[in-house]
Amino acid sequence: METGISRASQTARSGTGRYDVEGYLDAIEGVTSTFRKAIEAYVNSGPNMGCWQYARSMAEQIGLIDDMRQVIEMDVVPKSAAGPLLAEMLNPQTGVGRLLQDMKRQVTGFAIEAGFSGPDRRVPRSMIAGIHALSDEACAAVRALTEHCRACCLAEQASGDAESEERVAWHESEADRVSTQLVKTILADDTLTVECKLPLTQLVEEIDRVADYAAAIENGFQARGTELVRNADGQRAH
Repeated sequence: METGISRASQTARSGTGRYDVEGYLDAIEGVTSTFRKAIEAYVNSGPNMGCWQYARSMAEQIGLIDDMRQVIEMDVVPKSAAGPLLAEMLNPQTGVGRLLQDMKRQVTGFAIEAGFSGPDRRVPRSMIAGIHALSDEACAAVRALTEHCRACCLAEQASGDAESEERVAWHESEADRVSTQLVKTILADDTLTVECKLPLTQLVEEIDRVADYAAAIENGFQARGTELVRNADGQRAH
């Protein structure tokens, strides 16, 4: 089966600017898929050494993405009409890379926890469906973000896909709703000790933060696109 990361490797080697960007965005979707699988494994089985496999996989994927980012910055951004938007997307401090690093940090945390907690550490069965729903919304927000970046950067236009923009905000809002309900459920559950409630609450908040990051990146990307449109309109007016 061909994965997002294998498609990314193939398109990155194609040597054209369009496929470099396509490969970069496919690779981001590959990392998002690995993140989702890692959460599913953690929630269903608790901390176990399998978490290290996901952590290593994400590190390798993000390493490839960083290599691709450098190629795009050097070879594509200067030649593309969408260069400023690409630069915004690639910015390691405010762009998609920041989001990927947070995903990797979370999954690495699962792996580290496996070395310090016992085999009985589990997410309560009654909360598994809710946490799966939360991770679905967080990952959907990331996918909507990459689709908006794809629409803007490959079409070389600043306006992009309004539907993709709205989907990022919608999934972020849904993630907030689900996470708020989960936290209320955790805190109100008298069968859980404080020692159990704290890590569960943290898990929910960390997954929700992925959606928050996606929305923040989307806002910055959209603001940059609006600025470019305004500048272009001003130049035409003169």
